[in-house]
Amino acid sequence: MKYKFGFFILLIIPILNACNDDENSEEMNIQNDNNDEQHHEITEEDNNLTAILEQSIETMSNLDSFAVTMTSKQEIAFDDETSRTESITETSVTYDPFAYHEETTIVTEDRDEEMNIESYFTDDGFYSYESSLDEWAKFPEELEGDIRELSAQQQDPERLLEILMAQMDDGTMAAEDGQGHYAITVEGDTEGLQEVSATLTDTMDGGMDMVLEDILSVADINDITYEILIDRESYAFQEFNTQIDMDFEAEEGQNVASRQTITTSYGSFNEIDEINVPDHVESAAEEIDFQLDLAEENS
Repeated sequence: MKYKFGFFILLIIPILNACNDDENSEEMNIQNDNNDEQHHEITEEDNNLTAILEQSIETMSNLDSFAVTMTSKQEIAFDDETSRTESITETSVTYDPFAYHEETTIVTEDRDEEMNIESYFTDDGFYSYESSLDEWAKFPEELEGDIRELSAQQQDPERLLEILMAQMDDGTMAAEDGQGHYAITVEGDTEGLQEVSATLTDTMDGGMDMVLEDILSVADINDITYEILIDRESYAFQEFNTQIDMDFEAEEGQNVASRQTITTSYGSFNEIDEINVPDHVESAAEEIDFQLDLAEENS
């Protein structure tokens, strides 16, 4: 089940962001600790926000490749105990063909443990390595189709524009003009998470629909906030920052509270070469059977 929950992290963040975009939100400002310059609010009346979003979506949709650095800090509380985890993820992405290479280092402070995860997704398949297991795994072909479909949904500029425009019409987005960037911030709950996830699982096969439903059934998302920084000159994404507050029930019936802050930085636009799965990874990987895994869990 380690791989099941590991892959859920890959799926849940874009799902949560989509839900947050679709649901009612409240305007807020997120203080940037590293930014002391003055901002002034961009109002919907002068159509600046519309122009910024349209230009940014066009810029990002025309990229051939980019790199992402994501830093995550998570605090989990259960049974009067608190566990703090930090992770750093470096990802390189190409669009034609769609592929990515990702390396993650996770440090659990209270246990002084470190885990490394590496993954490749190309036309040759989806491969993942976890240092605690010290082995490469290949996900089934059915799952590869799910990943491609989810990625296509996330990268659809028209869909993203529709979501953002709907929020702006409701007066729920805040935009500020900062030094070198525009900052767009949103805060809201995720009451529509189950509805959106149900739509997604309808398109899945290979057992991933059961995996997602299984995990979402025990999760309660209390609040999500995010901030997007857009470069003033190029209109490319600079940062995408998220705060997630959620509760869920562990397998042993324990109530667990999770607080997570994610900082994502974008760069190396159109500078990534072709991504390929190394020969030693392909030869060492063992294929995972999700349906068998779920059957064993439920037996």
